[in-house]
Amino acid sequence: MDKKRLLIILYFMFFCGIINAQNDDAVREFQIGLNLYDTQNYNDALQIFNQILGNGELNSRTTVSYLFKGKTLLKLSRLDEAIQTLNQFINSYPNSIYCDEARMVITKCYKEEGKYLNAFKESNSIIEFGQSSEYVSRARSISEKLAFNYLTPEDIKKVYETAGSDKLKPFLLLVLGKLYIVQGNSDEGLKALSKINDLYPDSPDNIEAKGYNAAPIKDFSANVNGALIGVMLPLFSGDSSATIGPVNEILEGIKFAVSQYNRSHINKIGLVIRDTKRSKEKILEIANEFKQIPSLKTVLGPVFSDEVTAAANAFAGSDIKIISPTATDNDLARLDNNVYQANPSFAVRGKTMADFIFYNEKKIKIGVVNSNMGYAQKLADAFINEFEKIGGQVLTHQIYPANSIEITPEINNILPFANSLEGLYAPVSDKNDATVILSSLVLDSLYLPMYGNQDWFLANGLETSTTLSNNLIISSDYFIDFKDPQFEDLSKKFSTESGKEMNRNVLYGYDVTDFLLGIINSSNNDADRITQLINSGKVFKGYHNNLLFDINHVNKFLNFIKYKNGLYQLLTRYNSIN
Repeated sequence: MDKKRLLIILYFMFFCGIINAQNDDAVREFQIGLNLYDTQNYNDALQIFNQILGNGELNSRTTVSYLFKGKTLLKLSRLDEAIQTLNQFINSYPNSIYCDEARMVITKCYKEEGKYLNAFKESNSIIEFGQSSEYVSRARSISEKLAFNYLTPEDIKKVYETAGSDKLKPFLLLVLGKLYIVQGNSDEGLKALSKINDLYPDSPDNIEAKGYNAAPIKDFSANVNGALIGVMLPLFSGDSSATIGPVNEILEGIKFAVSQYNRSHINKIGLVIRDTKRSKEKILEIANEFKQIPSLKTVLGPVFSDEVTAAANAFAGSDIKIISPTATDNDLARLDNNVYQANPSFAVRGKTMADFIFYNEKKIKIGVVNSNMGYAQKLADAFINEFEKIGGQVLTHQIYPANSIEITPEINNILPFANSLEGLYAPVSDKNDATVILSSLVLDSLYLPMYGNQDWFLANGLETSTTLSNNLIISSDYFIDFKDPQFEDLSKKFSTESGKEMNRNVLYGYDVTDFLLGIINSSNNDADRITQLINSGKVFKGYHNNLLFDINHVNKFLNFIKYKNGLYQLLTRYNSIN
């Protein structure tokens, strides 16, 4: 063997040794990163994956590190970075076996951001380019759910028109046809399904399309999804892409309740979800669409009082029931006989507090103090009207200017009644008012049993005035018993399904949907029977509050909660007497 050939062999062996050493290091580092990811130490895991990718040299763990970097960024809610990382990976390594999963993660990122059309398109890319039949099957299911829950037929048609693959186009027509039919537009649905046979007769989707075409049209909507519930919420802020966080949490609760129901029932119930965009014109458009869907008899939403007013006008004359999970203004349910408020109005809150103090606390002589602005005045007026009507006495009513930093004159006016008063009702619409009231009472050594509304939850200084605050009882439209085994089980299921924590906004959506699902199930989705069951007077026990509608279609229940030494304890869930 000549020296030149020997040198080449030695160099090759040396080079291979370096590569193997680099690969060994990458394998070890990746395993460390994976262990950190599995134990939810996401920030440390991200550092490891960045180290593997940092030198720019290809090794045996480069592609999978890209994938797990993206997944880690998703866990850290750094969604835009996750999307950018995974798109860079797909563009750099389009033939990698991890591309399918990368696209699935991007789909989830877009869904988390509320960019449902983008999520739909990304999921479709798995159908078009996927290497794994398992991922393609999952993507088809995800795309269909995204379409049914968040998109309109117009959205699907636009995606179809820009699609370049004969593998994807028949699927989009299938989704479009099913969406039309579920929404009650059978004619357009059948047109879309027939188009598959005309243009893509050999497509596997044509088999399913033919099956739908053979179904009796008058029964088709019921056969696909049974009853439908309309959902109208302001999911985005106006025309922007910024989601309204609490509203989207309410939607998560609605969807979770339906998902749980459908798992245990043969006759499924579907959702038709629409974004009101905080627009009266959009609400009218949605109402006109919903009124054309025969199997849609109930609507959840809107959540804001002004939108409920617009919805009441838009649905006037129909038999569709509108149930708002959160609107609190007075007299909303009086706008139309089909409108219901699952959240107690200000009038009901003040009235229920009066009933609670008089009948439950057995107190007759009460003082009232509140600011001259906001809903504190509405609560005080409703309280006084009810308390005096049922036989109680309001010995003094003091109103202080909003944004006061002290209310000494008003407290001085209460002092002459100190020996006669059995308690003080102090509703606030600003948490700072609660602090001012407490400090002013302490300053004048006026220690009375205190009653307040749920804004007292947010007040500072309760722990510094324990003589007063330990005599504080708050009314609230929510109280969550985190130690309740049933709630713990529900919360775990929700977290597993959504990847999020269950909070009060989620429960606003979940409880009212759970209530409505039972009504629909018992009524066979008959409009008159739905009305009878909602108005039946039967108490529904929810996780954040109970439901019982009064003659004005407003929920009568509130949680009464006692504060003691920094902790809140549920005393009872109480409903107004009348």
